[in-house]
Amino acid sequence: MRCPNCHEQLPDNTDFCYHCGTFINSYNTTSSDTVSNNNSVTSSLFNMSTPVESFPVRKKRFVLNQKLLVILSFCFVIILLLMFVPKIGIRRGISGIGEPVQEETTGYTEIDVGGYEVSIYKLYTYEIEALVVHTKNYYGTGLDKKLAPKDVALAWGDVAKYNDTINFHWRQGQRRCYWRLNAHDLDYIGGIGYAASHFSNNHLIASNKSVKRKIKKLKKGDHVVITGFLVNIDAENESGKSYIWDTSTSRDDEGDGACELIYVTDVKWLD
Repeated sequence: MRCPNCHEQLPDNTDFCYHCGTFINSYNTTSSDTVSNNNSVTSSLFNMSTPVESFPVRKKRFVLNQKLLVILSFCFVIILLLMFVPKIGIRRGISGIGEPVQEETTGYTEIDVGGYEVSIYKLYTYEIEALVVHTKNYYGTGLDKKLAPKDVALAWGDVAKYNDTINFHWRQGQRRCYWRLNAHDLDYIGGIGYAASHFSNNHLIASNKSVKRKIKKLKKGDHVVITGFLVNIDAENESGKSYIWDTSTSRDDEGDGACELIYVTDVKWLD
């Protein structure tokens, strides 16, 4: 049956309308009769056993809450992107970057790190202008992670120039840098030998707290000049356990030991 006043669908044999409150049996009586029965209608509303449907206002409120949740979630994603994308960096290419410069030197410095007495032997002064193509942070209690918690993959020459048009698929892990190219891309930049000799994976040891903060800021896409020394590490702890970590001194070597271990004295951003 339907309410004679608002025309909403009602269960059969209903005494009043759950939507507008009209008393069905007295619909055709005078208004005074309806008013006189108002108390009984109210009483029936609070004592009825038939479930009442949700009011339209509540449905609208639920829809509004859903929309608000979607908007807030979208804003949260945007905030995360704004926070983390600048730290991750972007892929790009830079032309005109020359070869790293190193000159033979001597000297050493000693520091205490993680229970080790660490001797840092300086082999070459080292200055490298390069494009940062990838970075990798290392966490843990190992001496290598305390000495150099961040590795930076650097490129120069045509590898840096074409980094935005050729996908080198850079990645880092286990203190190494990995890359791969399609065959036609290798021909484009002068072959695998040229590519392998114009990038390097670098373990960066900060010489002080200021340099440490600069190293932390390094990200993919940065055009930088890193200054310092190529060094070898010789360390020993109180129990007599020793640790040795040597640097590469050539850009042409590959495999284990081919990474540069740099005692960094300064980092400058060029653009």
